[in-house]
Amino acid sequence: MSNNLQGKRVVVTRASSQAGKLKDLLEARGADVLEIPTIKILPPQTADAQRDFVENVSHIHTYDWIVFTSVNGVEQFFEAFFKAYADARSLGGAKIAAVGPSTAAKINEYRYAVDLMPSEYVAEALVKEFADKESIENLTMMWVRGAEARDIVAKGLTALGAIVDECIAYQTVAETEDITGDRKRLNDEGADYILFANSSGARNFFDHGNHLPEGCKVASIGKITSQTLRDLGQTVDVEATESTMESLVDAIS
Repeated sequence: MSNNLQGKRVVVTRASSQAGKLKDLLEARGADVLEIPTIKILPPQTADAQRDFVENVSHIHTYDWIVFTSVNGVEQFFEAFFKAYADARSLGGAKIAAVGPSTAAKINEYRYAVDLMPSEYVAEALVKEFADKESIENLTMMWVRGAEARDIVAKGLTALGAIVDECIAYQTVAETEDITGDRKRLNDEGADYILFANSSGARNFFDHGNHLPEGCKVASIGKITSQTLRDLGQTVDVEATESTMESLVDAIS
């Protein structure tokens, strides 16, 4: 792989627990990476929500489908699942849907296969993929989601006749501390690119008083994040052709 980002300073805004892969991809191409996490992943907000999540997971074998729309959801779900069950077969006959390859890859790490994934990695395309299949009327589905997720999946699958339970697995909150020291570096030294891999990260960056240094270009992982950035008054200079970390890095290389 060529060092086509040699001499470029690139800002990664993912949660610190998730920035590793993107940082590795950038550094492999020679980039100087600044980590400025704008979100952090926490359990569901209330004790009742946490209890409901665990209870939903314990009944997973009763569902026809499990629908995952984020890597975070996969991690939180299987952490709870393996606390409840010692045997992976306890998942029962549920089929698994994933919104995109990153989510699918995380599912595969737990040795489960993905039965459905759309060609475009957004919630709208996931619903369409189900619509293009055989009827899902009266099938039971658990949608594993973050507290802040758009309701596209629940509304879309319900409109197709499915019985959808929403399983809130986590919440994302703003990371306001400069936990890496790189926010100061950005202010002092500037950057060539800042990368946004989700809408919540974009909102938290600009809603908490951060500013782009002169000449810094904005790169987005896809159309949903790009629209959020535009709603925030930002110009999107680069957009990934696919909603993956690899495509995001390719877009600025």
